[in-house]
Amino acid sequence: MVITEASVFDIIQDTWTSTLGFQVDYLESQDFSAVGAFTASVKISGAWDGEVRLHCPPPLARLIAGAIFQVEPDKAGNDETLDALGELIHIIGGNLKALLPQPVTVSLPSLVDPMDSLQTTLRRQMVTELTLMSEGHPFMVTIMGDMPDATPAD
Repeated sequence: MVITEASVFDIIQDTWTSTLGFQVDYLESQDFSAVGAFTASVKISGAWDGEVRLHCPPPLARLIAGAIFQVEPDKAGNDETLDALGELIHIIGGNLKALLPQPVTVSLPSLVDPMDSLQTTLRRQMVTELTLMSEGHPFMVTIMGDMPDATPAD
């Protein structure tokens, strides 16, 4: 498995540029809170099991929806915003798939249930977490993967 911060950044940057026409930069401060953010995810299953999440504050999420649906950002409702974020995370997950041991499949995107977030995090370990900036707004992409099985001592 060759998932590095640089390879994930390249996937995000390519996706943002080609899909949205937006630039992406590293956020100088690691200060980002997912509280109140839209969160979309895809699960990856197969030779490697994990999850990719996009945490996006509402102003950036609406800009993304506006770019994808070619409407003014303030005209994008929650359904369009969630659809746009789902499309974006699905593209990122699909591109990430090429870096993983095969065979793997990428699920359809879903909205992360905040009540289930803790439970999911406990079963998975953090692979990488990027705090980035686009269009003047911070956002975060996290990749979590299955914890290796513990081998009992003899």
